[in-house]
Amino acid sequence: MLGFTAHEFNGFPAPTPAQPPLPVLLDALGLGVDRIHAFTAAYAAGGPDRLFGQALTDATFRVPSLAVADARAARERPTWLYEFAWESPVTTMASHCLDLPYAFDLLDAEGVAAVVGDAPPRGLADAMHRAWVAFVRDQDPGEPWPRYTAAERSTMVWDTVPRVERDPLRRIRELWSV
Repeated sequence: MLGFTAHEFNGFPAPTPAQPPLPVLLDALGLGVDRIHAFTAAYAAGGPDRLFGQALTDATFRVPSLAVADARAARERPTWLYEFAWESPVTTMASHCLDLPYAFDLLDAEGVAAVVGDAPPRGLADAMHRAWVAFVRDQDPGEPWPRYTAAERSTMVWDTVPRVERDPLRRIRELWSV
């Protein structure tokens, strides 16, 4: 099981004028000068302040996880991929480790409300926790989460209403592919 949140590092501060400009930093992360415009266009809705954080998210979490999932799928190894997409009303994003209180069903734990808000979706925690327990117990998260295969690239998208999508991260893979 591999997974990540949609905005792992989007809270990371954008470069300041004293730092190298965003294109230089994106190139250093491995995006490549020829794909920087496509990257900024793909994430334009998040605003310029979130571009660098999204680049860190992609380069550090999403792209490597996709590479591992694709390599395992090519060898027909049992693999399940997820993206945690539910956006906290506190942070307005699905930031680093936001998935953990849901996976471990800890919404009522001390300090969690400061990150997830006062009314987090209980059904999301129930579904995610059930899948994680099934994975630990049976080495399979169970229905409705199919394996990630080279043909389908099925990915569980954990959101208010969890859903399975076919290859929802294609754009990420294409943007960052070497």
